[in-house]
Amino acid sequence: MRRYSITDKLIIASLLISVVTIIIVASYSYYNAKDAILDRAFHQLNSVRVIKTNLIEKFISDCTKEVQLVKSSKDIIQIVDLLNDNEQLADSNIINHQSAFIEELSKDYYSDIVIVDKKGDLLYLKKSQNNLNLSEKYLDILWDNSVANSDVFIKDYYKIDSLNYQNITISSAIKDVDGIVQGIIVFEIRPKAIDMIMLNEDPANGLGNSGETYLVGSDYLMRSSSRFKKESVLKTKVNTLAVDSAFAGISGTKVINDYRNIPVLSSYSKINIPFLNWVLLSEIDYKEVLKPIYKIRNEIEFISIFIFTIVLFVVILLSRKLTSPIEKLILASKEVGQGNLDVKIKDFSDDEIGELSVTFNQMVDKLKAQAKDLEIEKENSIKSLFNGQEVERQRLSRELHDSLGQLLIGLKLKYESCINKSSVKLDSFTNLGLLFDQTIEETRRISNNLMPAALSEFGLSTAVRNICNDISEITDISVLFNTNGSSKDIGTEVKIYLFRIIQEALTNILKHSKAKNASISINYKKESIFVDIFDDGIGFETLKIESKNSNGLNNIKDRISLIKGSYIIDSEKGKGTKISIEIPNNKDNNG
Repeated sequence: MRRYSITDKLIIASLLISVVTIIIVASYSYYNAKDAILDRAFHQLNSVRVIKTNLIEKFISDCTKEVQLVKSSKDIIQIVDLLNDNEQLADSNIINHQSAFIEELSKDYYSDIVIVDKKGDLLYLKKSQNNLNLSEKYLDILWDNSVANSDVFIKDYYKIDSLNYQNITISSAIKDVDGIVQGIIVFEIRPKAIDMIMLNEDPANGLGNSGETYLVGSDYLMRSSSRFKKESVLKTKVNTLAVDSAFAGISGTKVINDYRNIPVLSSYSKINIPFLNWVLLSEIDYKEVLKPIYKIRNEIEFISIFIFTIVLFVVILLSRKLTSPIEKLILASKEVGQGNLDVKIKDFSDDEIGELSVTFNQMVDKLKAQAKDLEIEKENSIKSLFNGQEVERQRLSRELHDSLGQLLIGLKLKYESCINKSSVKLDSFTNLGLLFDQTIEETRRISNNLMPAALSEFGLSTAVRNICNDISEITDISVLFNTNGSSKDIGTEVKIYLFRIIQEALTNILKHSKAKNASISINYKKESIFVDIFDDGIGFETLKIESKNSNGLNNIKDRISLIKGSYIIDSEKGKGTKISIEIPNNKDNNG
């Protein structure tokens, strides 16, 4: 498994945080800007749609008013009367009437203006290159609807065949003073007039390079020219969701696919023109609207990469600056672990790493001091061990020389006297036997001092009681012994150590305390063993004694520590001494 250093973790964590932050900020900025631009585009399309709707409605309304004005003029009524009375005028199919009113009717947004009399004859007041070709069927439709409607009748584009169609016409009945219909007047509106309102290919018009506004009839065919398709009127079908919604009476905006199957922003509504079931749509390509967004997106990507690079560079510098002292600490720690306590970290900073470096140096200094103390303690322990061994050897030497040696010399002398005498009395052999008995008893005493048989055979309490009784018998010190509980669950090692501790304490009492009374108390509890050793001797100052090289106390302390015990030494001059010892009674001590 790969090991990741702190530098790696810092770089990874920082980069993750920066990447996530950049993504969140960039996404928030991008989508907010996108929504704002789309909202602005829809508002703009709505504005254009409303303006175009008002313009086309006003244009048709103005044309309607003009037709109403023309049909009631005296000139037109006279022309109709002449047309109905004069067959020759009807046959000529034209009239040369130079009035200013007739000249005014020659506006560019009308292609043909024709009067139809009661006989069905036509008189052109204005004539285009492609004459208004009114078929009998179409003429009947115009006549019937114009007569039926008191004002005007507007006829939508009328498809003649697959190639030809009839333009929009506005017609109205011409009546005499008695209200009798004498004919109808028909105005044909140029498609160019409608395109002048709807079609605008200038990018500065607010719809850019792909925006357009167009009309669609109830047959889903265009009623105005497309910006992208020539001759689209009555030839280009627009079957989109926007058109369906508009015919359903719903005005609004949507993102849809237009008649070119290209995603666009569409604003749609139905227009209010009598006799014409039309809807008006203002649309612009989705891609063009989002061009500023794509630019913003590219700028965001560039800024994000730039920020990411700066963050990466800064993180690498900071991580190296942060981890460099840590690596020094690691190397120094390894050297300390190998025993080199002369290591020092010299580079400090005013932060936690600097405090850690100072603490590390202090720790090394303390370890160095403790190592010296341990070395001294080790030397003292070894000296105490050897000194104790020497003291024990000297004691054994004295015991063997003063007691056992003297007895053996006495036996030798007695034996030699028995050999030299010609006649040996029975008393001499009796004395010789007594000497043998004393020698055996002394050997047993010395052996008991080394390892009392009672300790191994009868337990700690019996061994301690015996030694207390022996001291009471052979010295002036009265030693009392008290025990509570059973020592059967105590391990052999603990028994030996406790016996030696008590033996050492009694030896110190005999040598130094000048006491008259002493007591030993052992309480066996379930979790611990409590030993109290007391004498009414001269006492001592504990601080001075502990600072000196006291073999007796050191032996007691070392043995207590070896069996994981604790102790309290309470002593004052003239008030005696008390040693309280607690030894844990657990599996570690019981083997």
